[in-house]
Amino acid sequence: MPDSDPVSCDATIDWELEVTDSPLLLMLAYVFPSILGGVVILSGTLLTWLLLQAVLTGNFARVVGLVVIALLGLLARRYLPALLATNVTDPFWDRYSRRGLAVGSVLGAIIMYGSVRLHPNAPFVVFVASWIPLVLTAGFPTSGQADLETETLAVDGTEVPLDGVRRFRAAPVGRFVVCWLSYSRGMPSAPRVIVVPSGSFEPVSQLIDRVSDSTEREPSTINRSERLIASLFGLGLVAIGPVLWILLPPGDGQLVALYAGAMFGLFGIVLLWYAYSA
Repeated sequence: MPDSDPVSCDATIDWELEVTDSPLLLMLAYVFPSILGGVVILSGTLLTWLLLQAVLTGNFARVVGLVVIALLGLLARRYLPALLATNVTDPFWDRYSRRGLAVGSVLGAIIMYGSVRLHPNAPFVVFVASWIPLVLTAGFPTSGQADLETETLAVDGTEVPLDGVRRFRAAPVGRFVVCWLSYSRGMPSAPRVIVVPSGSFEPVSQLIDRVSDSTEREPSTINRSERLIASLFGLGLVAIGPVLWILLPPGDGQLVALYAGAMFGLFGIVLLWYAYSA
């Protein structure tokens, strides 16, 4: 794996980060494939049990059908690595170890089986929730370069327009710092989330502040009417869950309200944050 420590040469700072550089990131990276592996284990166990039952009862038509299903399931092996790897050009096993996947799949099977015993719809909730860590780690591996002399910053091969940065926020997470960049109105699409090693954060933040402070820009990226529309739309999305919870009957109706509230509420919160911070 590449070295994650920043390399400083004169006025140039280079870095590269992988999920293996942080125990927390590594654990998050294994959540989705572990749940997926648990589903495969449970499905294989159920398929084997059904196949044995069909053979013992002499139902050979069912045996043929189950064998066909098993063969179709094996085809997924060709596509799963592309789904789970953030960069399909990298070998699948460079990101996930066989031992880690094996242990994670067993734990995933236990979690999925326990969720089935808890509630019939609980496995769906677990599966959807497992996508959150997948999204959080999808940006890795990431690399960057900051040139303090030419005052340029590039992340994953894309140059950051520092003269268009309007606001800069940072949150330390273990050995690295997560930076969020807000741009002025009319700026082209550019990297908004930058992950920097803790040792490189100070010079990178000074570079961003120095270039952005020397550039005149509009006080806001959106006007009042756009801010109002985003706020109202965000509030409407957030209110979908509570309104459905009140209107729908208890039981399955409240479960639908919970799903809708979680799904639409997330987009509503993002819109509200955009209306507030833009």
